Amino acid sequence: MNDRGIVDQTNISVSSKGGRRKRLAGALLGSTILAYGAANAPVIAPAQAQQTARTVQFSIPAQPLSSAVDAFSRVTGWQVGYSSDIARSTTTRAVSGAMTPAQALQTMVAGTGVKVSITGPASAALVSGTANAGSGGANVAGAIALDTIDIQGETAWGPVNGFVASRSATATKTDTPLIEVPASVSVVTRDQIQTRQVQSLNETLKYTAGVYAETNGYQTGSPAFQMRGFDSRENEAIYLNGLRGVRKSDIEPYGLERVEVMRGPASVLYGQNAPGGVIALVTKLPTANPIREVQLQGGSFDQKGGAFDFSGPVTDDRTLLYRFTGLLRDGGNGIDFSKDKRAFLSGALTWRPTVATEITAYSLYQKDEGRWNYGLPAQGTVLPNPYGRIPLTRFIGEPSDYERREWTTSGYKFEHHATDSLTFRQNLQYTYEDWDIRSVYPSGLQSDWRTLDRAADSRHYTWDTFAIDNQAELKATSGTLHHTLLFGADYRWRQGSLLGSWGGTVDPIDVFAPVYGSPVVIPAANYYGSRQTENFTGIYLQDQIKLDQWILTLGGRYDWVDNKTVGILDGSITNQNNSAFTKRAGLGYEFDSGVVPYISYSESFMPVSGMTFDGAPFKPETGKQYEAGVKYQPKDMNLRITAAVYDLRRQNVTTIDPAHPFFSIQTGEVTSRGFEFEAVTSLSSGLNLTAAYAYNDARVTESNDGNLGMRQIQAPQHLASIWADYAIRDGALNGLTLGGGVRYVGASAGDFMNTFYAPAYTVVDAMARYDIDNWRFSVNVNNLFDNQYVARCISLAQCNVGRFRTVLGRVSYRW
Repeated sequence: MNDRGIVDQTNISVSSKGGRRKRLAGALLGSTILAYGAANAPVIAPAQAQQTARTVQFSIPAQPLSSAVDAFSRVTGWQVGYSSDIARSTTTRAVSGAMTPAQALQTMVAGTGVKVSITGPASAALVSGTANAGSGGANVAGAIALDTIDIQGETAWGPVNGFVASRSATATKTDTPLIEVPASVSVVTRDQIQTRQVQSLNETLKYTAGVYAETNGYQTGSPAFQMRGFDSRENEAIYLNGLRGVRKSDIEPYGLERVEVMRGPASVLYGQNAPGGVIALVTKLPTANPIREVQLQGGSFDQKGGAFDFSGPVTDDRTLLYRFTGLLRDGGNGIDFSKDKRAFLSGALTWRPTVATEITAYSLYQKDEGRWNYGLPAQGTVLPNPYGRIPLTRFIGEPSDYERREWTTSGYKFEHHATDSLTFRQNLQYTYEDWDIRSVYPSGLQSDWRTLDRAADSRHYTWDTFAIDNQAELKATSGTLHHTLLFGADYRWRQGSLLGSWGGTVDPIDVFAPVYGSPVVIPAANYYGSRQTENFTGIYLQDQIKLDQWILTLGGRYDWVDNKTVGILDGSITNQNNSAFTKRAGLGYEFDSGVVPYISYSESFMPVSGMTFDGAPFKPETGKQYEAGVKYQPKDMNLRITAAVYDLRRQNVTTIDPAHPFFSIQTGEVTSRGFEFEAVTSLSSGLNLTAAYAYNDARVTESNDGNLGMRQIQAPQHLASIWADYAIRDGALNGLTLGGGVRYVGASAGDFMNTFYAPAYTVVDAMARYDIDNWRFSVNVNNLFDNQYVARCISLAQCNVGRFRTVLGRVSYRW
C-alpha cells in the first residue's frame, strides 16, 4: 500500500524477518490471482468472514463503474481492483438497501458480464467474464496484466497511482476518461511530483508537453508559463480546485495532489482566458486510509526545511475525514543575495452524511519572502562583451530589495447525487492575496559595456476574490445516443488595489566589479494607485454524446464582464462592460485497439482595458483554434500516448492607430501553429517514463507596430524532454530507485523586433531513492552538469538566468 493508502499496482509485498519488505514477482502473481479468483473464491478466516459479512446501508445510483466503486469504497472502506478496460465499458446498476459489501458489489455489476472475486476481508477484484477461460483453474495467459489495475476507482479529482492518470475534469468539468476528451490534456501526478521533488509550480511543469515553464528564469515566488506561444501568467491561467483565485503567487507543490494542463482556448467552461490554455491544480484532500508522513530536507546554497502530511478518518464509520499538511523551507538559489523563505499550511475536512452527498471544506495559507531577480544585460550573457561574460550569479539590484507574498484561500466542494442520473455540484472559494515588492531593476548598459544604469520602484498589491460555480450534470439516453449533459452558472467578484511608485533613483553599478550600498530614493511625488472592482458572470451548457464508439462534445457559454476602476489619488472613475459568446466542438472515434483520433474547435475571449481615439471601448481579444490529434491507450499496458497539431489565432490585438499614433486600434493578430507529442507509462517492471516534444511557430500576422512576421518573445520553437526512473524490487538492491531526465529548450526571440535570440540549452536532472521499512531516503540533482544558461530575454537590458546545479537530500518517515 502506498503513501495514499492505495494498493501498489506493480508488486505484492510480504513481511519478512528483520522487517524489510521482500517484493515478489508482482505482475505474474497478481495476474494469476485475479484470473483464478474470478472462478474460485478464497478461503476466508473466521475473523475475515465477520468483516466480509457485516451489513451496510447502501444508496448508490447507477453510474459509470469508476465513480460507483469510489462511492462503494467510501462507505465500506473496501479496496476494489479493476482494469481500465472494464471501467471504460461498464455502467453499474443502482444499489439500495441493507446488505453485505459482497452482496452490494455483486448487485452493482449484475448483468454487466463482470465477475466479483473476494480477495480478502475488505478487498475484491472485478474481472471480465472472459478473463478465466477454460476449466481446471486459472488461465494466466488470459488474465488482465496487473499494471492496468485501478484501485478504489480513480476519479478526475483524486489521487493517481503511478505516472499515468486515466481521468480528468479540466477539459469537461465532468469525470471523463482522458482518452475521450477531444483536447490536449496532460496530468502531472503526485508520484511525479514526489519523484522529482520539485519546489515550485514552474518546476512541476518542466517535463510537460507544450509548456515552457522558465519564462522568468529561476524564480520561486511567481509562476510564469508560456503555452502554445502565449504568456499565461498575467492572463490568470491558473485554477485551484476548479476556481480562479490566487493571481500572482506560487502554490507549494507539496500541497498538491495533481497538476493538469489543458492546452488551447478554454473559455467555454472558464470564461475569460488566454488562448494558450488552462493550468488546473488539485490540492491534497482527506483520504479514508491513514497517511502519516514527516520529512526533513537540506541541500545546496544552505537550503533546509521540513514538512508533514497527515490524513485519515475522524470517525469509525469514515463519514468524517481530515487532511493536515504543512511545510517550512528557506535557502538560496545560487544568485548573490538571493535567499527565499516559504511557509505553507493547509487543512481540509470531508463529511459524507449519506452515500449520495459529500462536502469538503478546505483552507490554505502560504507566505513567501525573497528578492526578485531581474537578470543581466544581453551584452555579456547572450551577446558578446569586450570584457567577457558576466557571472550569471550576479545580482544587479540592492541587498535592501525585498519581495513579500502572502495569500490565504478558503472554500468548499459540494456534490449530491439527487437521482441515479442527476448530480449537483457547487464549488465556492474566497482568496486574499497581498504582494509587497521594492526592487532595483536594469534600464540599460552604458557605452563602456560595463556600467549598468538602474532604476527603482515600489508596488503594493492586494486582491480579494470570491468565486462560485454551480453545476447540474444529467446522464440520459435518447434512442442509441448516451448523453452527459452539464449545465453551469458561475460568478466571480474581485477587487484589486495597487499603490506604487515609479521613477526611483539609484546609482549605476559595474556588472563586472559591483559595489553595493547605493541609496535608493523613491520620491513621493511619483506615487500612483488604483482600485479595480470586477464582476464576471457566465452560464454554460455542454453535451458529451456517445453513439457506439463515436464521441461528440458540444459546448457553448455566454459571459458578462463589468469593471470599475477608481484612481486612489485623483478619484477618477472608469467603467467598462463586455460580453461574449464562446463555443467548442469535438469529435472522436474509439477503436477497439485503444486508438482515438479526434478533431476539435474551441474559442476564448479576454477583455481589454482602454478605448480608441473616438472614445469607443476596446472589444475583447478572441482566440480561435482548430486541432486534430490522436490518443492511444492500449488495454493491456499502463500507457498513454497523445499527439496533436493545431492552428491557433489570437485576434483583436491592440496595435498603433496610423491616423492617431498616440492611440491604438484592434487590428492586430498573432498566429500560432504547432505539433505536440507526449507519452507516459508506469510498468509493472518498475519503470516510469515520460517523453514530450513540442514544435511551435508563433508569429505576428497583422500589426501596425513594425513587427509584422516577428516571432513572439519567450516562445521557443522546440521543447523536448524525457524522464525515466526504475525501481529495483528484488535482490541486494531491493528498495533502490534510480532515475534521471533531459530537457531541451530551443532558442527564443530576445525582444519584440527579434534583433537577437536567447540561445538553446539542455539540462540534465538526476535522482536516487532508497526505501527501507517506513523510511525513504532520496537525493535529487537539478542541472547535474551545472550548465549555466540564460532561460529567456525580453530586452537588451534584461536576460534571466536558469537554475544552477542544486543538490537536495530528503529523509521521510511514514507510518
